[in-house]
Amino acid sequence: MDSITKLVKNPWFLGCLVIIFMAVVMWNIPIEKRKYGLSQGSLVTDYTGLLPEHIERVVTAENRNDLQRIVKQANENGQKISIAGLQHSQGGHTYYKNGVVLDMRTFNRILDIDEQEKTIRVEAGATWEDVQEAIQPHGLALKVTQSQSIFTIGGSLSVNAHGRDIRFGSMAETVKEITLLTPEGEIKKVNRDDSDEWMKYVFGGYGLFGVILDVRLELTDNDLYTIHTEKLKTNEYASYFNRVLKQPDTAMHYARVSVAPSSFLDEMVVINYDHTENTDHKSVLKKEEGVRISKMALDAGRKGGTLENLFWAAQKRYIASLNRKEITRNNAMRSESTFMEYTKPGRVEVLQEFFVPVDSYDEYLTDLKDIIPANDKRHDFKVHNITVRYAAKDNFTTLNYAKEDMLGLVVLIQHGLKEEDITNAESLIQSWTNLTLEHGGTYYLPYYRYQTKEQFKSSYPNWQDFQEEKLRKDPNHVFQNMFYEYYVK
Repeated sequence: MDSITKLVKNPWFLGCLVIIFMAVVMWNIPIEKRKYGLSQGSLVTDYTGLLPEHIERVVTAENRNDLQRIVKQANENGQKISIAGLQHSQGGHTYYKNGVVLDMRTFNRILDIDEQEKTIRVEAGATWEDVQEAIQPHGLALKVTQSQSIFTIGGSLSVNAHGRDIRFGSMAETVKEITLLTPEGEIKKVNRDDSDEWMKYVFGGYGLFGVILDVRLELTDNDLYTIHTEKLKTNEYASYFNRVLKQPDTAMHYARVSVAPSSFLDEMVVINYDHTENTDHKSVLKKEEGVRISKMALDAGRKGGTLENLFWAAQKRYIASLNRKEITRNNAMRSESTFMEYTKPGRVEVLQEFFVPVDSYDEYLTDLKDIIPANDKRHDFKVHNITVRYAAKDNFTTLNYAKEDMLGLVVLIQHGLKEEDITNAESLIQSWTNLTLEHGGTYYLPYYRYQTKEQFKSSYPNWQDFQEEKLRKDPNHVFQNMFYEYYVK
């Protein structure tokens, strides 16, 4: 008995018990998976669950002939069709009331890889991870993709996504050719020289101009990069970034802005990926690691106040630990995402993205302090994260968010689901949008529609051209979704 008592009092024994207890707690942290989308019968939603709607049916894409038949029948019968991949958009882009939803996830084959030309032809329902797994053995990598590889090719092109690369422009600029099923049921090859300018409307067209069946994408080498990180004050960032753009050795770049009360919108950390002289043909694609620890840290930060300060300190330490490490291009384009899942009853997490001209950034961040509270611990509306990415000027797509070189602020927001909570969130986000417009900026359209129709029209002055071309190319309004009905129709 005495030996047991001594053992219990031994600090080493107690330390081991604490470590074991913490390991058990972290191992049992639930990794949520949001329940939404096409598996919920006739009532569908998308990533937020804020816009549930009854549909007629879901059709799983089997082959091109079946899809062509469905579109031609819709023209004859007055049916409405929406297109869905993995449904990470948040504003009703992938379904329409009493409509037919085409589930494109089975349309996911890799059709061809041309090592000499550095291109890949792939079906639109494949994910970026599918593409990376196919091209990795060839020493090739994507030119542009989002920072995570969980989205479908068709979905990303439909929102004209951008990413961490600062040299190749938007995703639309890396597409050589697409096979498109048009609103009238014709299957045609389309390239950038097409006289009908299909790409101009399909990319960033939110599935309203037909079904992307496959695409041919430009690739580049799977270069090996050295990571460089720094801490900055936000009023130093615009000049710092302009210097980065002039450094040809920097291939990719992004930054994070503090939303912690102690340094709210005053501090930033930046991450650059600089060329080495090497390419990579041997390393494997990284898998998600440390999901439970990352989730525990993020959940603490979600509570605001002092815990948000601790979360920001942890982020700074982690990012500093990456300095001088090496990473391949493919692995830099596949950040972890599972730890971000959030399913707390009565609340929702959403994304918004605001674009501002590079030279307006410093003043914009200063003015933003007057709109959102520095300490949101006791507020329903909470901002958890702001990531900054570069979006080069886009002269190609119609609903273009980058009318000049812009910095995109990707914002992770949480709020309640009561009517007054949603109304409050709308008011704050509309004020944030007005500030963005005052600084010559825009906002991104794949997310929930907090903004007014007037704000949409101010952000996207080509909306009438978009509407007129929609009527010309789809006279029967076969392709429809909730986004179009709210903003454009």
